[in-house]
Amino acid sequence: MEHQKKPSFPPLPPGPLPPHLQPPLLCQLLLEWLLPEQLQDAILGDLQEEFIQRQQQSRSRARWWYRQQALHAAWHFLTQTKGDWLMFLLSMLFFIVLTGWAMWVSSPDDPWAFYDFVSLVLIVPTSLMFAVGATSRQTMRQALALLLDSRLPLSQQNYRQAQHFFDVLGQSALLMGIFSTLIGVVAIANNLTAAEFASAFGPATGVCLLTLLYGYGLKTLCYVAAQKVRFRAEQDNPAGSPA
Repeated sequence: MEHQKKPSFPPLPPGPLPPHLQPPLLCQLLLEWLLPEQLQDAILGDLQEEFIQRQQQSRSRARWWYRQQALHAAWHFLTQTKGDWLMFLLSMLFFIVLTGWAMWVSSPDDPWAFYDFVSLVLIVPTSLMFAVGATSRQTMRQALALLLDSRLPLSQQNYRQAQHFFDVLGQSALLMGIFSTLIGVVAIANNLTAAEFASAFGPATGVCLLTLLYGYGLKTLCYVAAQKVRFRAEQDNPAGSPA
């Protein structure tokens, strides 16, 4: 039986690989995020070596092959390395979807009654600015990155700062919700006439309460995020071990 000959490829250019020989960047980043640290170099190196050889015959087929391999490896390691992150994300999505469903059930004829752009602007950007002002932009980036990557090498001080960021963000959202609602109540009291009361009081009050609803919603998400950071800190520094 004749052995099948391995296809011969043209020699690679000397020096660093040019951009057109590099594997798809997004797939590489996905693998770097999902693969265990002890396997990253070996798996990424093998995939890159095979990709370089394949793309010398057909670049499009090589890229398609690399994407398939990357997705297969990502699916295999997803629950192993990112199981906690998945559960955190699912809990957040569940809260958002359940809230949207409750809004739709409460007002099926007008689901947009729970949306007001001005109220969102009053709560979200202002609370975010307060949180960054009370901490720093670096702390904000670090806090958000911490929720996505459990392998970040952080100190106990970094964990405390990240938790502080989410605490300030959530508390600011709640306080801004109360503050904006009071503004709306004052506006209703000053501008609503007796003739308009029966027809306008209900809708005006509904819009007025939206800021409080958004504030409590963001406060809930930030509370869960802060507790996630606290749990990570306790995992990295169990009771009794040095900080």
